[in-house]
Amino acid sequence: MYADFQKNFANIMAQAGHVHLDMPAYLPHPANISLWANLAGSMAYYYALYDIESMDFADFTVLKDFVDHGLAVISQHNNIRHIVIFNIFVGEAPEDLSAMINSSAEFALVPKYDVYYGVDTATSQILYSPKQPHGMNGSLKKIQRALTASPASSIYAVPVTKYPIFSYIIMGINLLLFILMEMDGGSNDVMTLIRYGAVSHHLVFTMGEYHRLFTPIFLHIGFMHLMVNSMSMILFGMRAERYLGHVKFLLIYLLSGIAGNLAMALSSEFAVGAGASGAIFGMIGALFAFMKLRKQYVENFNTGVLTIIIVVNVLMGFTMNNLPDMPNVGNAAHIGGLIVGLILGYLLTGRKSGIKNGK
Repeated sequence: MYADFQKNFANIMAQAGHVHLDMPAYLPHPANISLWANLAGSMAYYYALYDIESMDFADFTVLKDFVDHGLAVISQHNNIRHIVIFNIFVGEAPEDLSAMINSSAEFALVPKYDVYYGVDTATSQILYSPKQPHGMNGSLKKIQRALTASPASSIYAVPVTKYPIFSYIIMGINLLLFILMEMDGGSNDVMTLIRYGAVSHHLVFTMGEYHRLFTPIFLHIGFMHLMVNSMSMILFGMRAERYLGHVKFLLIYLLSGIAGNLAMALSSEFAVGAGASGAIFGMIGALFAFMKLRKQYVENFNTGVLTIIIVVNVLMGFTMNNLPDMPNVGNAAHIGGLIVGLILGYLLTGRKSGIKNGK
């Protein structure tokens, strides 16, 4: 069935980090088409999935031109010089495609090149021309995996949103505040940190400045601190937002960050602290809970990989203190954020409902 193959293929595309492309509401002829993109520098690999049972094959040329035009616009917008389009026709008995597939020209690095596959869902047969680079970008292996996998037992989660908007906004705020602090005394200066909202035991619990449990989430001490947390945000925060959704991501991120700052303030009476580490560890914990409950992977991450990352980072927290341009690492904040992220991840992502196909 096309639906089962399409679901498996969507999971595999998501796991590989490929982007799902929305089809326009209007098509020149009725057809069920799905598109994904993998942009690699000046090269783009597009996957076009056609349900041959939903279309009149006589209309294919018009449909193909329509799809090609849309992909050309995307390529131009992203400064792509060469594109390869994997055209995958799925249905029962696609032998009619043999003539097209076998008549394809030899591969050449031209601005646009088409690779054709026929997928017979009844016999699990894959048709392709030996003259074509059928293994390029792992395309044949992806088709084989989609054809043989069981939809009910798929190990690949599918994103619920394509654009991690809040992750970008948070990184932008972090950068802006870092620049302002550097211009106003320096991000390593204790008084500057306190003016901008850093956390300390005395200011929170004696002076009652509880807003300091929130504001340090967006502050960083030194350029290396900002860079490390920005990279962690790209690795974990953006994945969390794509797979958990905007609202759950923001809720977990902020509450984990607050919990991390609270743990930091409680663990030391004299330290002044700042950073997004607690929130980021919360994201790691939430992703761990999400994958554990759903029994699925998220873009090359599984629970085993995250366990190693957690253990290594906690151990590094005891050894990285006093490095140049790096603040003392607050393991209390890491652990506090991680625990809250795990709890919220289990509470908010346990029910597997409403997963959309990359939209």
